[in-house]
Amino acid sequence: MDGNTFIKEKTMKILWISPWFGNYRIPVYENLNKLCSGNFYLICSEENTSELVRGKLKAVLGNHAIVMSGEQRMTMGSDESDFANSALVIKKQPGLYKAVKSVEADVIITEGFGGWAPAGIRYAVTHRKKLCMFYERTAYVERNSPIWRSMYRRLVGIPVDYFLINGTLTEEYLNEGLHFKRTPKVKGCMCADSFGLSQAVEKVTRADKDALCEELKLKDGLTFLFVGQMVERKGIKELLAVWGRHIIEYPNDNLLVIGKGILEKPLKELYAGDNSIHIMGGINYDELYKYYALCDVFIMPTLEDNWCLVIPEAMACGKPVACSIYNGGHYELVQDGVNGYKLDPLKPESIIDILAKFHQADLSAMGQKAIEIESNYTPDKAAARIFEACEKVYKR
Repeated sequence: MDGNTFIKEKTMKILWISPWFGNYRIPVYENLNKLCSGNFYLICSEENTSELVRGKLKAVLGNHAIVMSGEQRMTMGSDESDFANSALVIKKQPGLYKAVKSVEADVIITEGFGGWAPAGIRYAVTHRKKLCMFYERTAYVERNSPIWRSMYRRLVGIPVDYFLINGTLTEEYLNEGLHFKRTPKVKGCMCADSFGLSQAVEKVTRADKDALCEELKLKDGLTFLFVGQMVERKGIKELLAVWGRHIIEYPNDNLLVIGKGILEKPLKELYAGDNSIHIMGGINYDELYKYYALCDVFIMPTLEDNWCLVIPEAMACGKPVACSIYNGGHYELVQDGVNGYKLDPLKPESIIDILAKFHQADLSAMGQKAIEIESNYTPDKAAARIFEACEKVYKR
């Protein structure tokens, strides 16, 4: 080889196997594709993703977005509860391994240990490719996990080169609960797609807020906002159960509840006589920014969540947050007295105490701090962390 000859370094090709994901993931995938110089691929399920999300994915990845259909499922246990480990769902996607193989990726990313992950793990092992695993669960979420499931995860996780995780509580579960202390991990891989929402909030005028206040007949106290599914797991029953005690002390406060679910109708009927509670049901996402702009404090009393995305959404909009200690993201996202407060929704006095604390807090300063903290968990930063981990294992 003479001095004028050089070998062009091969561009790393990444394949992410993700049967289900929401709209918030699209900017992460878009950024990863740019970092990969167009060599990023994704396999997803037609049945488990919306037409809107698939359309956005195709616009970003083109034919590198592989959409599969015909998933087969077998469920054992109760699938009525949305708490983790209430049922075992075994999934089989015909043609999945063939699709994985056809990409000829250098690095495979799977979503957790189950679902479609075994196809990616099998390909990585048999073809000696690098394997990363995106994982979100915490020890609390997995508190009811049977022993056999933990043993399965320990076995299946042996070939993993890198874990891509949301935060510290997931890291602790992988290290202590599943004994993967030696496997490298990168935190900060979960994020909300909050840029558009926060930009819309900034454009809302005082007159806009006053008009919405008048429309909803809000009082002149603090307005607390809940956005989430109206189901047992989200803790909305626990919040509403103590709200009546809160307004004895603060009679001009308001609670806006936005979301759909099995509890919407019975809770609407139960609290119909309380004019401080506004259960609004589901609204168009394009209208959600108005309520983020209107509220003084965002509250999420979840009884179980890996990384509740509405918390960073609200923070990006400059809102102080009241966050449950059962949300896996509380460790990174919420600093008591700085950008909000943490509460225990299973203890009524904790909810009462935290609601009252916001009346003594500097809400503007808290909101600014919330923006600053959330800025570490944006799609571009999450994508950069994921890409760096993939690059490290690829170059080993």
